[in-house]
Amino acid sequence: MTTSAPAWTRRTALGVLAGTVAAIANGVRCRPAIAQGETGGLLGGGQSGPPIEIEAESGIEWRRNEKRYIARGNAIAKRGDLTVHADTLTAHYRDKAAGGSEIWQIEADGHVRLQQPDRTVTGEHAIYNLDTRVLKVTGGALGVDTGKEKLTATDSLEYQDGSQIAIARGNATVVQTDRRVRADTMTGHFQHQAGGKLDLVRLEADGNVEVKTPDTYATSNKGDYDLKADIMTLSGNVKVTNAGNQFNGEYAEVNVKTGVSRLLGSPSGSGTVKSLIMPSSQSSQ
Repeated sequence: MTTSAPAWTRRTALGVLAGTVAAIANGVRCRPAIAQGETGGLLGGGQSGPPIEIEAESGIEWRRNEKRYIARGNAIAKRGDLTVHADTLTAHYRDKAAGGSEIWQIEADGHVRLQQPDRTVTGEHAIYNLDTRVLKVTGGALGVDTGKEKLTATDSLEYQDGSQIAIARGNATVVQTDRRVRADTMTGHFQHQAGGKLDLVRLEADGNVEVKTPDTYATSNKGDYDLKADIMTLSGNVKVTNAGNQFNGEYAEVNVKTGVSRLLGSPSGSGTVKSLIMPSSQSSQ
């Protein structure tokens, strides 16, 4: 059976988180100047890229025994086009076998805001581990805003640079103009393209998946969007409501390019598909 397709686009769901968290992680991965000099000093020269600029209303504290630098009071760190705002910024460093020191973890606490020209990530706590190359943002007001799309989650936003995966956990919801997508967990998979660009190639939605557009409401247990093929699949207890009509099955395949979707009893096509078609109401003459 064929019905109208939910309106998914390449920037839906973790497409928002893709460019945002990946860019932030890549920006932080370049080691900042703080604690990178041969003497381990606060203003030591960076190993690569521009230095990081740090401002804090209550000053910057160096705890040598704990191997930490702490910037307190409306702390702001800038590097390139990335700016990090927080009540407190902490850089953990360690001694290098060859001499000098290196930062291995950066934390931001309280009213965290990571900004780039076209996106803002917010939360209460952010931590980036340079060894594991994982950036994780947690706490209240957790979200990503590009001006055109908003992604929110209740548990965490995470980007794993090594495996090139971004994960939004806990009632992950994306609102884009007149459409809304939510799931318990959303996972985006990325690949490096020519020129080093990082593109989202696959999106998974898991648990209580909902897709809302002006004329369609769809629910399922899982969703899987192949951006290369422009095919979105919904599986497990699939229900699609369109123009007052309801279609139930176990598997739906949506061609995002053509806007055509097929609802099946199973991926193989076997099984029963049920529909409830509401008759048109007409005024009596």
